Amino acid sequence: MHDLTRAQKALYIAAGISLAAGIFFEFVPVGYRMSALVFLALAIWLALFALFSRRNTRVSRVMRALLALAIVIGLPLFLVAEIPVLRDARGSEDTTAPWLIVCGAGVNGSTPSRSMTDRLERALVWMDENPDSTVILSGGQGPGEDVSEAQAMYDWLAERGVDTARLLLEDKSASSYENLVNSLAIIQANGGDTAGKIAILSSEYHLHRLGWMAKKLGCQPVLVPARTTKFSLFLNYAIREACAMWRFWLLGMK
Repeated sequence: MHDLTRAQKALYIAAGISLAAGIFFEFVPVGYRMSALVFLALAIWLALFALFSRRNTRVSRVMRALLALAIVIGLPLFLVAEIPVLRDARGSEDTTAPWLIVCGAGVNGSTPSRSMTDRLERALVWMDENPDSTVILSGGQGPGEDVSEAQAMYDWLAERGVDTARLLLEDKSASSYENLVNSLAIIQANGGDTAGKIAILSSEYHLHRLGWMAKKLGCQPVLVPARTTKFSLFLNYAIREACAMWRFWLLGMK
């Protein structure tokens, strides 16, 4: 690297640091896949910009311009989706509704993950504030899970003295969209008004997408945030949600 300028060396060093961070988040902590992808993408961008900065040929100038353009276009597109995600993370001002849908999260065998526990602890508070409400626990069974997410949530709440007569299980869904569609079907089957207010509880970063889908399905969503314990994990999933919103806008809800 003796023939490189100081700026080029800095770019390569930054690329190496980003690559190391990407590998770390991919293989060491659990649940940071989006952070890993962001750091790996940044490493590639920095390495390419450094590579095409070594020569002042026409091709190098064009490539540098394209790399810069990717940032100029990509950042605003990201913010268009990310700002609403952060805004709706606060939840709705109105916190009352006759029905509550609790969206599931990962289960370690039959034990709720940290994300699921965050949601269930918030559900306890909400149920105490809305004693006449009925709660739908929504989530199917995925790889590495001994029970469905709905069953794991039911067991956790029952162990803490919740009146199980208030709980209905939706244990078939495998996506956020299915969480809502299947839960609304249960509400309708039990005489509920799916065009009225429906409270939806999930991690705060998840609420914007759920609210957007619920409105498309004809509901009046009341968004109930469960605070993520680790701020770094919140950032990881908040970035993922911005990408998920663009996927929905371009490809539809399903």
